[in-house]
Amino acid sequence: MKIIYFAAAVEDELSEITTRQLIKKSSPRFTVTVCYRVGGSGYLKSKIDGFNNASKAMPFFVLTDLDNYACATELKTAWLKSAAHPNFLFRVAVREVESWLLADAKGIAMFMGVSKDLIPDTPDALPNPKAKLIELAKRSSKREIREDIVPKKNSTMKIGPNYNARLGSFVNHAWNLQTAIEHSDSLKRAFNALKNFKPTS
Repeated sequence: MKIIYFAAAVEDELSEITTRQLIKKSSPRFTVTVCYRVGGSGYLKSKIDGFNNASKAMPFFVLTDLDNYACATELKTAWLKSAAHPNFLFRVAVREVESWLLADAKGIAMFMGVSKDLIPDTPDALPNPKAKLIELAKRSSKREIREDIVPKKNSTMKIGPNYNARLGSFVNHAWNLQTAIEHSDSLKRAFNALKNFKPTS
């Protein structure tokens, strides 16, 4: 079995953990050798053409959040100055990578200690998936979930002190990708892009 090595670039820690799992679960032949995670979407946008060019030598997977763009096509058009190389996989989480976690409703409900009825059926339609996860954490029956994910009282931070690591543990150990792709179109497109990927030299 020939191993295909990927470079990746993401916005934050949770996106990196999710990207590594997505690539790993897409094919046993895929592995991530390096992941660029410097500082949000601004860094990715400034380096996107360089990543595209670098994909001529090694397949590249870039993941960013949709944020305030109307659609993924609009974002890609605004960012890329030239056509994407066949080895360049540029994917957009709608609207944030947190929607991909919420897409596994049963899994995230059990992990967070909340009713599955509180998990939205269409997480890609949420305007702020991160806020939804924090709202769910506030209602959690598990103290460690509340302490790690919910921002401290009077804190200026938008997330809890162990937000990325706690949700990252869900992605690494409990996230059901097959269930999630049934409830998130943006995740399904990213998964299918990887499943159908064949590197060119």
